Amino acid sequence: MRLRLNHEWMLGDRIGAAGFGQVFEAQCTSGDVGPAVAKLVSKAPGAQREMLFTDLDGIRNVVPIIDSGETDGHWVLIMPRAQASLRQHVTDSGGALPLEDALSVMADVAMALSDMNGKVVHRDLKPENVLLLDGRWCLADFGISRYAEATTSPDTLKYAMSFAYAAPERWRGERATGAADVYALGVIAQELLSGSRPFPGPDMHDFREQHLHADPVPLAGVSTALASVIAECL
Repeated sequence: MRLRLNHEWMLGDRIGAAGFGQVFEAQCTSGDVGPAVAKLVSKAPGAQREMLFTDLDGIRNVVPIIDSGETDGHWVLIMPRAQASLRQHVTDSGGALPLEDALSVMADVAMALSDMNGKVVHRDLKPENVLLLDGRWCLADFGISRYAEATTSPDTLKYAMSFAYAAPERWRGERATGAADVYALGVIAQELLSGSRPFPGPDMHDFREQHLHADPVPLAGVSTALASVIAECL
């Protein structure tokens, strides 16, 4: 399949799904762009929101959009092809990561959140949406994100969430701020360091009760200072 956006792209095999879209291998027919992927998002109500976040200049550690456009049935985003997702990296590692490796991930994600603070709220931070690109862990999939000052409207997907990483204010249906992303980073950090999330679920109702009312499973085997930072995120 060929797509003509600002460049012409040849789509290859499907390599996964991301949020509301499907992801395919993509090659620029002119050879001007390196290995890439194309995310195709069906034109359902609210799906166009991700097109608002094609230019996040000044925010470090975010997967860049190198081309974008639309077809009759889809919104299209072209991105560099990452080496791995954090989920894949954790799975390949068999659970908890070595301390230095986990701290590197946490620092890269924290840098992105610091740059986004007061500008963009991701609202769906989880290991599937953190990708290794050129040696840095970068945020991807802004399908349910919004600008920090945006007013709530029917297509903000306010109630879309990943249960294991959703902050209490998300469960209460409140307006999400950057604090919700910091909370998700705390969940990810504990998962990276211990091999288990602070709240085990397993289903939606369990996660809701735990995020709203339970204390996180204590994090052991790390320094008091690091455990305190993660507890503060949560």
